[in-house]
Amino acid sequence: MSLRPIARHYQQEGYTLVTGPASEPVTADDLRAQLNGVTDADAYLEGLIAEAREEVEYASGLALISQTWRLTIDCWPGYKEQWWDGVREGHRGSLSMGMGYGSTPFVTLRRMPLASVASVTVYGEDSVATAVDVAATFDVDAAQKPGRLALKSGAAWPVALRAVNAIEIVHVSGYGDAASDVPGPLKRAVRQLAAYAYGHRGDGCDMGSAYHASGAAEIVSRYRNVRI
Repeated sequence: MSLRPIARHYQQEGYTLVTGPASEPVTADDLRAQLNGVTDADAYLEGLIAEAREEVEYASGLALISQTWRLTIDCWPGYKEQWWDGVREGHRGSLSMGMGYGSTPFVTLRRMPLASVASVTVYGEDSVATAVDVAATFDVDAAQKPGRLALKSGAAWPVALRAVNAIEIVHVSGYGDAASDVPGPLKRAVRQLAAYAYGHRGDGCDMGSAYHASGAAEIVSRYRNVRI
C-alpha cells in the first residue's frame, strides 16, 4: 500500500521578470503635456514614466505592455511530498482531486492579464529538466483574472520531484505590445503618478506614497481582481 502525499494549504512562489516591456505606455511628450510643456530631457522624463509604470504594476498585479515572467513553484497545487509509485501510476482522480488553492486542480498565474503560456518545465530529483507539452497537458485560461493553468481532462500532473523549485512556468502577460493596447485609464494613472513624482522631486517623495497621493491608486482600483 502506498502512502498518499501530504496536502498543503499554501504554495511557495517565485516570480522573475524574464523579458520586460519593449516600450512604455506613456511617452515623454505625453508627460510634458501633463506638466504643461516642461522642457526636461526625454531621458529624465522616461525614467519617471518607467518608475511610475513599475509602481502601478507592482501595486495592482497588472502588466501593461506585454512582458514575459517565470513562475517557479516547488510542487503542483496541494502537494509537498514526493509522489509514491501508487499515486504516480494511479487513477487521474488521485492526482487531481482536492488539489490547488481551494481544492481546485490549477495553477494561478498572478500577473494580469494573462496572454499565453510559453513553456512548462519540470525537474527530477537529479535536477534534470524535462519540457512539458503544454497544449497536450493543460488548458490555458486567459479569460479569468488572474489567469490559470488547468490540467486537461484525462491528463496527469507531470512528475516534478526536485525538493525545491521543481516546476517553472514561463508566461506572457500584458494588454498588448503597443501603448494603444493599454486601457486609457491605466495610461492616465501612469501619467498622473509620473507627474506627481516630477512635481515633488527632491522632497523625499517615493513612488509608493505618490501612488496614492497622485490619485493613481483610485484609477487603478477598478482593474483590481474582485470576486463577486
